[in-house]
Amino acid sequence: MKSDYVSSLDEKNIQQFLNKSTSNILVKRNIERQIADTTWIDMVEEAIPYLDNIIRNPRRFIVQEENIVPIEKAKVVTEESIRHLAQHTNLIQDVKEDGSIIPIKLLNVYREETYDLYENRFIKSLVDNLYQFVETKLNESDQKSFAKVSNIVSFSGSHKSGRETVKVNVNLESRFEDELTIVSKNGHSLEARIEHIKDVIGAFKSSTFIKSLKESSPVRSPIRKTNVILKEQNFIKALELWEFLEKNAIKPSFSVEKKYEEVADKNIKDIYDLAFFMENDCLKENRYEVKTNANFYIQKMVNDFVFDSTASEAEFKKLMLKEFKEAKKRKEKIKSGIDKKFSLFFEEWDKNKKKAVSLLK
Repeated sequence: MKSDYVSSLDEKNIQQFLNKSTSNILVKRNIERQIADTTWIDMVEEAIPYLDNIIRNPRRFIVQEENIVPIEKAKVVTEESIRHLAQHTNLIQDVKEDGSIIPIKLLNVYREETYDLYENRFIKSLVDNLYQFVETKLNESDQKSFAKVSNIVSFSGSHKSGRETVKVNVNLESRFEDELTIVSKNGHSLEARIEHIKDVIGAFKSSTFIKSLKESSPVRSPIRKTNVILKEQNFIKALELWEFLEKNAIKPSFSVEKKYEEVADKNIKDIYDLAFFMENDCLKENRYEVKTNANFYIQKMVNDFVFDSTASEAEFKKLMLKEFKEAKKRKEKIKSGIDKKFSLFFEEWDKNKKKAVSLLK
């Protein structure tokens, strides 16, 4: 039934109505975008393989300690021990007839492998800073990006036909919010990428290499540019990450962009003009002259029927009830058609909003 009314609209009547009408429409659009700063995610993802190479294959060196200890505490006699004793005869207690030498004290040489290099301490400090940086970023604000779009339509129309003037004023406001999905080149979502970074950093911190440097002195800027840090590719990337973290530690995690525009769309105006006609057309079903009283119509109709017809009172009531039902059906038919037209309009409006947001992505 709804489509029957729309299909029954006469294009000629619509055009005649619009020819005698004036209308204005103003469409305002406010667009606000919050763009999360995800450059840190890209930077960390790029640096992770290089840090992993260093942590899996850390640099190490041998520490040698030399102590002069009583002979009974000397564990190993090395060439260094014998050479030192030959140079320090005062440490000899006795020389036996067979040439055996009994020393009082002996040089004890102790060698130990260690990771406590400047370059390694630099990596340990970088991992600590990276862990704190990620935690701060996640606590600052939501990492999601989104767009808010609000549309405000103001429509006014006036129609004059003979002694009748019809005016309409319509104000419509819609708001729409949509998340702007950011994915990596391999298609992973923002949440998955952040979760992966957290897992990797956690694994770095629990590695044997990082734990072995727990008591070492932390490294602070400015970083000493050793040959290893300047020339070894893994350390070059580590230095780039260090400098990036320092520059972005206080940078806001998101930016806000606002845009205001007035939209000139003839299609929107045409739809509102049509809605104006339909409202006016609907009112015709219930319209009567200002000076005419509804009771007068009923009284005249009853008098004319009674004086001009031989029908009984029951037949009159039956006829009235039938005509009343038919008139009510026509009214509902018109109203449902208008509802359908407005429904279609708002569906189209919603599509336009989504299209506008998609252009921002």
